[in-house]
Amino acid sequence: MENNAKKLLEQYLSGNCTPEEKAIVEDWYLQLPFERNAPHYEQIEASKEEVFQRLHFPRKVKRIVRLKRIAIAASILLCFTAGLYYLNRKPETSALLVKKELKDVLPGRNKATLTLADGRVVDLDQAQNGQIASQNGIVIRKAENGQLEYVVQDNPSGITGNNVISTPRGGQYQVSLPDGTKVWLNAATSLKYPYSFTKQERVVELNGEAYFEVAKDKHRPFRVKTNNQTVEVLGTHFNINAYSDEPLLKTTLLEGAVKVSHANEVINLYPGDQARFSPNNDRLTAVQGVDLDQEVAWKNDIFAFDNADLKTIMRQISRWYDIDVVYKGNITTEKYFGDIPRNSNLSEVFKILQLNHIDVKISGKTMTITGN
Repeated sequence: MENNAKKLLEQYLSGNCTPEEKAIVEDWYLQLPFERNAPHYEQIEASKEEVFQRLHFPRKVKRIVRLKRIAIAASILLCFTAGLYYLNRKPETSALLVKKELKDVLPGRNKATLTLADGRVVDLDQAQNGQIASQNGIVIRKAENGQLEYVVQDNPSGITGNNVISTPRGGQYQVSLPDGTKVWLNAATSLKYPYSFTKQERVVELNGEAYFEVAKDKHRPFRVKTNNQTVEVLGTHFNINAYSDEPLLKTTLLEGAVKVSHANEVINLYPGDQARFSPNNDRLTAVQGVDLDQEVAWKNDIFAFDNADLKTIMRQISRWYDIDVVYKGNITTEKYFGDIPRNSNLSEVFKILQLNHIDVKISGKTMTITGN
């Protein structure tokens, strides 16, 4: 039976398990009888024998976390799994994960400001539910779920001016635009849009990352402008990652069809496709069959990493927890896979990094990562 368990674990590490077999391995490991403190590397290695002895027991499998195959050492796989395991433990253990110099940082939350056409700035986090402002037949209101809504009460013809909704680092928000289009804004994002769209087109401007569910209107195309490209649709669901500090500007299509353009280049996307623009070489390319769950994980309150290097991970962490990241020495180029709930405190993320042998120190709101 030990040979069968060993074979199953080897299949898991090589990526040859069925979904059911992968779930068995992950579910068992997450239920290891670890001590209250997170295990050391030696404990993780020693626990493999218990894996071999117990994997054959039948059990009703329940996936606690989604962990993808790691294309590096098995020890790092188990170490990262252990970190995710501790994210699912009771909240009172979090105090054990924090160094004395770390004042715990809470995760981001619904937080944004709305700049009106007349220059007034509304703190949406502090605003009461109900009407916030009105102009020429259009009412702006904050719904009970925290979402910003535009309600057209009269004929809004002749209205001019733009609104800008902005989320800070550590913030996110959802807005329903005057045409009924729904937009989810990630941290450090701004969206500029008019009080009322014209009869010919609907145009918004985005900096940062947002997920769009565009209201269908075959007579008025919906266009999203970023610094380097324009996305045009009639009605569809898509995600745009247009942060200035990311190496690629990515547009991912989930439903419908979109046209992405840059200069004289035009790419038509269909569900599962992604357009990628590289500012370094000024090129627009298309990729088919991307992992859609991965691309919109942030909207579902998850950090999802798939073959991501440390700096890619830390850019997301920095924006969501409103911290600065400083690097010293030669930073590892190893790749990481796994999911972390975005409602985790920074101390829990801190511990996961430590479990992966990453030298991390935090002082105030600055995280320093030291390489070899």
